[in-house]
Amino acid sequence: MKKVIVVYDDSLKPNKEIRTITGDKSYGETIFKRVTLKNRIKEEVSKNKAVLTMLDFEEEKETDKLKADLISGADSYENTAVVYFYSNYGLADTGEFQGLLTKACYINDVFVAGNGEETAAVLLPDVKTCIAQLDALRERKMTGDRIETEAFMNLSVLGNFLTFITSGFDARFFNALAGDEYTVTKRSTKIEKIKSEYNFYYLLPENMKMWFVMPYDYKEDKESASYTMERFHMTDIAIRFVHGAVSCEELSEILDKLFYFLQLRKSKPVDTIVAKEVADELYLKKLAQRMEDLKKLPEYAQFDALIAMGTKYDSIEKIVEHYIGLYEKVTKAYPEKDKKLVVGHGDLCFSNILYSREANLLKLIDPKGALAEDDLYTDPYYDLAKLSHSICGCYDFFNSGLYQITMDRDMKIKLSIDADSQPYVDIFKKYLEESGYSYTKVRLYEASLFLSMLPYHMDQPGKVFGFILNAIRILEEVEACTKN
Repeated sequence: MKKVIVVYDDSLKPNKEIRTITGDKSYGETIFKRVTLKNRIKEEVSKNKAVLTMLDFEEEKETDKLKADLISGADSYENTAVVYFYSNYGLADTGEFQGLLTKACYINDVFVAGNGEETAAVLLPDVKTCIAQLDALRERKMTGDRIETEAFMNLSVLGNFLTFITSGFDARFFNALAGDEYTVTKRSTKIEKIKSEYNFYYLLPENMKMWFVMPYDYKEDKESASYTMERFHMTDIAIRFVHGAVSCEELSEILDKLFYFLQLRKSKPVDTIVAKEVADELYLKKLAQRMEDLKKLPEYAQFDALIAMGTKYDSIEKIVEHYIGLYEKVTKAYPEKDKKLVVGHGDLCFSNILYSREANLLKLIDPKGALAEDDLYTDPYYDLAKLSHSICGCYDFFNSGLYQITMDRDMKIKLSIDADSQPYVDIFKKYLEESGYSYTKVRLYEASLFLSMLPYHMDQPGKVFGFILNAIRILEEVEACTKN
């Protein structure tokens, strides 16, 4: 039985249609479910014990290096098979892909694998053959016996790409996400959550329903509940934003729609006491409860130690104390003239906004949910804070792993995010000002969102620490705003 080397050919660049989603990223650099397509392949390849290594190939000038790496990485020059994989194909069936990797261990001839006339991968019997055929492999002109497989999806086709990339639902709160080309069904043992999401749409004022995807076919039994929605073959804004595919001009177009939505939200007047109670519940009491949840986790002490060592704060509690002090200061400095509550989405971040520039269509998904009409209402700033944490706070870059935490020579911890957000921040600030909202207050509330999220992202402690550093950075900006 042979060992196998996988070559990942990422030299074909996405076409113009695909680049409207991925920006200047290659297929391999495209992020799907918070992981690049290349790393997703690498993770799958690593599960097969026959595979020795995976080699990257991105452009013609790397040909000699690839040849050398093939020779050095082979178990035996003439007895190590090669699977040459093209990056513009996504994995549609990991089981079939694993079958191909295993089949490569036993081949003595060249095979091309794909669906119909497509070639997603080439299986070669040894390194010697692969090196001899590198020009043909790069030019996608290899011939051989065909292996028909449903393992791959051709991402060069826009429809396929949209189907593939829009299947990346965040399933943290769901036990099952199913559907087909036209529908999506959500199912969970959290029956009340599913029911509240379903009811939310039917409790909405009529003039707000057009913004949301309509749920239907609600079902409930003793163990779970579900509902179905139309599947829109549009990407959420977060996917395109982290790929650098949203221009400043397009962001303005998106914000035109979103601020129109915010403007037409149904509102109801309340007295000062009620308005303060709702705001305090969202921005103070929820944070206090989340901090109690965080303290129960073993990582809490580690975070405190890192904070004390690498920042000007002694602990997470000191950061929260700073936030509370600013909360009291800012809310007094920027009082609202008209006390009211509004019908809110509840989680208006980029990953919950589907948008097609070509169709001039925007749809909101995954609202907070409601079981009664009163549950629809919230503080007017809450949706804005959620929007801000995508635009100003770079939330989606954290989710995609596009950040770095380092320590400088003075033993201070630094947070770097792979984004130049300032042009987008400036546009957002303009919309806030024109609509009568305080940028300082929006960012203050945004800081509470990052701090409140900490205990719910502990599957990635590094990202949680990034959230803490980001909250510190936001608080510093808010404090600077209060002194101007």
